Amino acid sequence: MDTGGPKRNREPRVRDNPMALMAHQVMVDAERALKRADALAAAMEPHLLKRIKNSAIYGYTNDREDRNVPPGDVLLAAALVSGISLDEKLGLVRQQNEMGAMRAQMAEMSEQIAELRAELASRNGDPAQRPDAAADPLAAARAERAAQRRAWAEQSSPAERPASPAPDAGRGSGRRP
Repeated sequence: MDTGGPKRNREPRVRDNPMALMAHQVMVDAERALKRADALAAAMEPHLLKRIKNSAIYGYTNDREDRNVPPGDVLLAAALVSGISLDEKLGLVRQQNEMGAMRAQMAEMSEQIAELRAELASRNGDPAQRPDAAADPLAAARAERAAQRRAWAEQSSPAERPASPAPDAGRGSGRRP
């Protein structure tokens, strides 16, 4: 009896590869969370738009070496209805926590940069950026003193240049023949 279509030649799956083992564990955990295979099948039905047979779930959750690996949509539905985080299973939560720590460090650095800019602006005499005297009297005193120094430097005139000494015709003043 010919089905009419070409037969697919697919390489066999590597038994017990890490992702297949993880998929098996997710299905086992999902079945345990909902207590029975029929409860898991009923909970997954609205997400898959069809009912998975209990025998299929048992095929995904048994401990035999030749067990089946669930298709991706079944795996996702099982994880969803049982509250299993695939991110945690894959170890991605730790990376998100590291990203949160990096964001916190960046926020702290941004605050420090803003403080340094404000200090620089106060040293340069920008009145809009001067620190509040009541908040930090030492910084206000430093800013005031810096402003006084700048004002004094602007009022002073450069000293006259001393007269240039006449070139000495003595030793070392010219080329040797």
